[in-house]
Amino acid sequence: MSKLRVALVGCGLISEAHVRAYRAHADRAQIVVCFDPDTGRARVRAEEAGGARVADSFEAVLADPEVDAVELCTPHHLHEEAVIAAARAGKHVMCQKPLARNLEECDAMIAAAQAAGTTLFYGEMNRTSPSAIAAKRAIEEGRIGRIVAIQATYTHYQSGEILSTAWRYDPKLAGGGQLVDGGIHLIALMALLGGEVESVAAFVTRFRPELGGEDTAVVNLRYAGGHLGSLVSSHAARIWSPGPSCIVSGSEGTLALGGPHGALTLYRPELPDRREVLIERNPDTFASMTGAYLDTVVDGKPSVSPATAGREDLSIVLAAYRSAEEGREVRVG
Repeated sequence: MSKLRVALVGCGLISEAHVRAYRAHADRAQIVVCFDPDTGRARVRAEEAGGARVADSFEAVLADPEVDAVELCTPHHLHEEAVIAAARAGKHVMCQKPLARNLEECDAMIAAAQAAGTTLFYGEMNRTSPSAIAAKRAIEEGRIGRIVAIQATYTHYQSGEILSTAWRYDPKLAGGGQLVDGGIHLIALMALLGGEVESVAAFVTRFRPELGGEDTAVVNLRYAGGHLGSLVSSHAARIWSPGPSCIVSGSEGTLALGGPHGALTLYRPELPDRREVLIERNPDTFASMTGAYLDTVVDGKPSVSPATAGREDLSIVLAAYRSAEEGREVRVG
């Protein structure tokens, strides 16, 4: 395929980062159309994209023969309908996390893309970042031995302009609270690195009633491989969590994603200073995600973040919600 012609659908806060990401891959893709119900926002993104056109409806985007793919940056409750319509129109889609609000929506979206022969790519940075991919490779190469446990933290204070997105704080529209909106990033990473999650036990609570849904969760994971995991996730902690975002402890060593030494650090007793920095700094993770998407739809490589991975991540989150509600360990799936 020649250069991919992309329609940016949904021109809110996060879409600015997606425009930058496509500019970083100008040799393989270009945003040619922008659409948002707020035409003013669409015009701003179209200008940032280098003179893209502004569509007056989503239907016009799908009918446009000069659009090959849709970059979907819409609220969660709009994902299913938009993805299915795009697939039926023959467009590839990158859909941002979470893939949908429930597994039935996920299955309908996946089936539509399969029937149309189009790519549905799951837009989750923690499945495409260089540090995550390198960490997975290091685990597969046996550099930390057998995984013993995975510990992850995602805590900060949801504030500023993002508070104007009212849909985000309606659990019926978002599919839940903080865990499905923010914590799912680390769920994705823990699933990528640890493999199949068999069951979860979770607690949720809320400190900030203005957010809606839960704003804090602790999720314990039991993996098929016999190892365990634990996530602390919150939008009520004033400062971003210091230190690594994820630590994978093994029988022979430990991997830390983030922290004082680099984006990915391997710790083993025989190494100089007992550590080796594998990746000093991640590049723009939005650009990495877009690059992985283009590897699939432009270059024909296998997808590193297929829609089935989005379904997997959501199934873990939904099991956590059920566990918190019922007060027991719940199987995933």
